[in-house]
Amino acid sequence: MTDVHASVLAALDAASSASYPSHSVVAEGLAVAADRQAWPEAELQHLEALRAAMLFFTRSDGTFRGEYHGSGEAPWPREVRQIPQDAQEMWAAYAQAAHHPAVRARLHHLLWAARHGERPIEHLRAAVDAYREAAPILRDGTETLASIGRMQAADALVAAYGLAASTGQPVLADVVADMLDLADMALGWEDPAPGVVTALTEPLLEHREYHDGVRPLLERAVDVYRSDLHNGVLFLTDLRKTAADDERSAIDQRVIDAYTDHAERFGGVAKLMCLEEAAAYAQRMGLAEALEEIRRQQQRLTRDDLDLARIGLPIRIPAGFFAPALTAIDAADDLGEAFRVVAATTPLLPEAADMPIPEDTLPGLLRLPTAKINMNGPVVTTPLAKDGSRPVGTDTRTLVLDLHGLQLEAQLDRIQERFAPTVDDLLALFVRPPVAPPERMRGLARSFQAYFEHDDDVAVELALIRIEGLLRRHLKATDIPVIQHAQGDRPGQVSQLGALIADMEAAGFEAPWPTVFRLLLADPNEGMNLRNEVLHDLTERRPPRHRIALVLQAALVVLRAVTAHEPPEEAAGADTPG
Repeated sequence: MTDVHASVLAALDAASSASYPSHSVVAEGLAVAADRQAWPEAELQHLEALRAAMLFFTRSDGTFRGEYHGSGEAPWPREVRQIPQDAQEMWAAYAQAAHHPAVRARLHHLLWAARHGERPIEHLRAAVDAYREAAPILRDGTETLASIGRMQAADALVAAYGLAASTGQPVLADVVADMLDLADMALGWEDPAPGVVTALTEPLLEHREYHDGVRPLLERAVDVYRSDLHNGVLFLTDLRKTAADDERSAIDQRVIDAYTDHAERFGGVAKLMCLEEAAAYAQRMGLAEALEEIRRQQQRLTRDDLDLARIGLPIRIPAGFFAPALTAIDAADDLGEAFRVVAATTPLLPEAADMPIPEDTLPGLLRLPTAKINMNGPVVTTPLAKDGSRPVGTDTRTLVLDLHGLQLEAQLDRIQERFAPTVDDLLALFVRPPVAPPERMRGLARSFQAYFEHDDDVAVELALIRIEGLLRRHLKATDIPVIQHAQGDRPGQVSQLGALIADMEAAGFEAPWPTVFRLLLADPNEGMNLRNEVLHDLTERRPPRHRIALVLQAALVVLRAVTAHEPPEEAAGADTPG
């Protein structure tokens, strides 16, 4: 049996005598006490063990993970069961002697997790009792930290519930009663505390025998938080879990009404987002009529209703940014060589989509989490990520492609200045039967001519139309399957652009070209998605010239691959970009 050191106990009680904001604050208090005076070695060991106990944190699955390094070279164990036996004995001693019940609850809980002693269940029971004793003390803490203390009171009761329920303790009914009482009290507080109510009621929703006790609280919560869309809907969806089958459709309608009513009160994009949430709920619950009505309501919104504003930020392009690209064009002996330079200019894409922008690359650049809206609806095409992953719309590779496109635009402008090519000049360069026959390549030649004449709508549309067919015929020529046979009611078909891009690597296209084509033409989430945006008339403005230059380069890259695949005797006389 380990003895309690009075001076260590005094330090522990002093560290936890305030409003007890957290276990980690108690650990800080113990650290201050350890540094304030010279301690005998035995007492220092007790302080160390107690600090380690206060710096265990609860994982999402309810288990503990230690984060205390300690004064030695090796950190303290991260798992409770790896804590040395002598340290567990110290915990057991102070679990009996500590003044604050939250400290006793923490130590007994850890000892139960470590299965300490001959009867570990006694630690569990002591932890449950201490958590219940701590809850009202935490709840009624100092006014400045009231919200923290109230949340910790709820957490204490939830911890007691978890321990009691997992082992079927007779005190379980009393713990549940404590939880319901605190939730009822929280609904009457002047300061809103939806998190307290949610923390206390959600564990009970998992067991049908508690639904009758929880349901009245949830009905009150729905009423108390009816003006708070997020929490109001949260409590409605929890209420639905307590409802009988024949009651759920009415609750579903209440959820949809909450979203649509708030949409009427809101303006701007918030209005659209409320309708999006309503539609998502209706779709998830299979409410076809409600979904159709939401769609009709949503598509009546106009750009003016969304109150959108265009934000422009000046970006400083580094000095000399265009010089290497233009020098390469100036060194070309003829038009064919100039196009070969353009086709061979490869963007240096980052390895990962979320790599940070290199310092000093673009001073002043602002990057924000982005939700993409198709104004033809309007409808959100790519929502913000909700799982903590990288927000959409921030793909560093797409940014690099834009920078690459600026250089391509400068190169194409220089080609026009130097060579002023005609459609016939361009057609002579592009035709390579059977993959690039003249009747198809005339449209591509006209797209380049339109670009040189600043007829950008014609340029981008003609080029996008020709790229897909050119790529499909090239893959076919390299023996890559481009047909899918009929299956059941699905008719046979040839591969569309997305599948063609996926097969580019197999056809010999080196990195980063498959990624470039995907981001440029067919990625609606993080790329430019130009094929769909332009040819399906989904964009309000034509793409800027540097992005059209990227499309034209993509055509040249495919033509270069076509030339490279030709038999040597045919390729020898070719002047195609390659």
